[in-house]
Parts: sequence; structure tokens; C-alpha cells
Amino acid sequence: MTPSLINILKDNTLTGDNYVTWKRKIGLLLQSEKHKFVLTTPKPPALNNESSIMYRDEYEQWKTSDDMAKCYIMATISDVLQQQHEGMESAADIMMSLEEMFAMKSRTTKREAVTAFMNLRMKPG
Repeated sequence: MTPSLINILKDNTLTGDNYVTWKRKIGLLLQSEKHKFVLTTPKPPALNNESSIMYRDEYEQWKTSDDMAKCYIMATISDVLQQQHEGMESAADIMMSLEEMFAMKSRTTKREAVTAFMNLRMKPG
């Protein structure tokens, strides 16, 4: 991992109020490390004795990337959020949970800010 990625991890801990910025940055981090696909690709079925070598390789690649994505996500959220999400099965599950917790709040805050701005009136003079 490059020093710039370490800085992204260190300087961008999700606390709630910074969800939109954090989500953008964690997405960039996962994309640069080639792990972002696990957020949109369903978990493959479990391996069994009849699984082909090609399927085993695909499964292992997905599992490795998902584990890395979970580590990056968990490393960039607050301790309280880590405790709430440590038992989740996949990176996509964690991201969905965080989206449910914070995305609506972000939209509401944005709408309130736009409404307040639109209600401002310039004073004469």
C-alpha cells in the first residue's frame, strides 16, 4: 500500500457527518486497489469438491478482494461503527448498512441547507 493510501485511511475516518465525502474516498481507494467490484458483484456460491479450477480461482479472487475491502472499510470508520459492523459477512453488507444509517441524514442536511439558502434575502442598501 502506498503512503498516499495510508494517508487516506488515516485522515478520513467516518464519523457520520462526513458520510458523503467518506463514501467517495473509500470508493476511490477500493477502485485503486482493484477491490471495488465486490460492492456490486454478488458473493459466489461456496466451493465444493466438484468446483472447477477456474471457478475456484474466481471464488478465491472475490473472497480475497472482499476481505481487503472489509479491512479498508473497517479501518476508516469510528470505533463505535466498527463494533456495530464487525460481524457482517461482506464489504457490500457493511456499505449497505452504513448507507442506511447515514445517507438519509446527508440528504436531509443538504435539503435543509438549500432551503435555508433559498430563503435568504438580500437586504437593501
